[in-house]
Amino acid sequence: MAVSVRKYGMLRDASPVTSPARRLRVDVGLLSTSWMHQLLMVAFAAAMTVPPASAEQLSIADLVNELQPSVVNITITRNMKTQGTGGNIVTQDKIEEKKVQSSGFFINSSGVILTNRHVIADAGEIVVTLHDGSRLRASVVAEATSNDIALLKVSAGKPVPTAKFGDSDLLRPGDPVFLIGNPLGLGSTVTSGIVSAVDRNTPDSESASFIQIDAALNVGNSGGPVFNRDGEVVGVSTALATPNNQEGSVGLGLAIPGNDAQFIKDRLMRSDQAQPGWIGVHVQPVTEDIAAALHLAAVSGVIITRIDDDSPAAQAQLNSSDVILRVDDDDVSGPRKLNRRIAALANGKVSRITVWRAGSEMVIPVTIGELRSNPSGPMTVSSPQQASNMSRPDLGLKLTSLTDHVRAKLGMPTNQAGVLVEDVVPNSPAWDHGITAGSVIIKIDHERVASAADAFRIVGDARSGNRQHLLFLVKDAEGMRWTTLPIS
Repeated sequence: MAVSVRKYGMLRDASPVTSPARRLRVDVGLLSTSWMHQLLMVAFAAAMTVPPASAEQLSIADLVNELQPSVVNITITRNMKTQGTGGNIVTQDKIEEKKVQSSGFFINSSGVILTNRHVIADAGEIVVTLHDGSRLRASVVAEATSNDIALLKVSAGKPVPTAKFGDSDLLRPGDPVFLIGNPLGLGSTVTSGIVSAVDRNTPDSESASFIQIDAALNVGNSGGPVFNRDGEVVGVSTALATPNNQEGSVGLGLAIPGNDAQFIKDRLMRSDQAQPGWIGVHVQPVTEDIAAALHLAAVSGVIITRIDDDSPAAQAQLNSSDVILRVDDDDVSGPRKLNRRIAALANGKVSRITVWRAGSEMVIPVTIGELRSNPSGPMTVSSPQQASNMSRPDLGLKLTSLTDHVRAKLGMPTNQAGVLVEDVVPNSPAWDHGITAGSVIIKIDHERVASAADAFRIVGDARSGNRQHLLFLVKDAEGMRWTTLPIS
């Protein structure tokens, strides 16, 4: 089943608890009848003084009432060009107005509004409706295309109520959240739910990291705030994930983490264009298996899966399979931390990148560039190989070399390098570690593979050296990733 991601703006404690009555039944046999009577009366009185939680106590109505004035409805008018025809005569193009609904929230009392960039793209007129019904024209102050954040400005003639940011890095799956927004243009609407996942990626966004929520999020919610139960903004509603282009919420909403939005907001407040720093690496977290395979003392840093052609990382000769441990003096705990740290660096700055390579740390100077609109370059062209087909039952892999015929048949780029996983034995090591038929193995350990013979030679050499695990760089439907296979 295909899953599509749609941007909209146009986009208890489970441990057993022993009740007082239960404990009384256990202990009462040790007491006299009179003492038992008195103890029961005390327990009954104590229970009567602790009222059960009421609907009012669980309600967030007062908090919502306080926050609603900081959230605005946004109406975008786009001029859409359509070609007119009359019989066999082609007439002049028509300009049709299309109104699109979205959401946003005030971030300072002078009238600056944060929303998604995709909701104001190609906008003609922008009208903001406040909670009291006032309608004000807005102008675009700044926008960050690569981060999908934009700032608008209205002149309200008086200070406006603002929403405050919280720390989105503290969010955990199961934490309660609620949204205020403008779904379907209905006006201020509140929905609630929980955090379903953090650090969620999407098929069309390899480096972005979203908060997944199950609160209803529909067309018009984009750009609106996601609040925690303290009334702090911890996310910006951005997109839906739905099966087969289905319309409407299915409980899979995605939000930009509030910390990321706040970081971009701060940059945009200083400049009308926030061009983040960029070095051109694609990374994934280091797992225990990867750390063991690379002889890392701790599970830390991020491992490079791919490097963009002609990027600062390529020029500095960083390698895929390098583990980035630090940027200057800051430890890198995960992909988001790396992205945020690099993005904060100025174009042209020489930064010290500490990597783990071949069993030791080394510091590599990298000159920071600016993020390209389409940074991904073509993959390295591999020389033609004769077709070969080999299997290694102990790993569960059946591999075949990539030929022009195979690439064309599977719809791969003509310069796709590596070897094709033709089949995987169920319940084998490869199966257990998520390698699937149709994947391409590009590297094993630090060495590129161009044939099945190459792959199994590397495995054999590693076994001769008493290696326990090997790293495999795999490309599949979810992108490029490193995984480990036990080979002992």
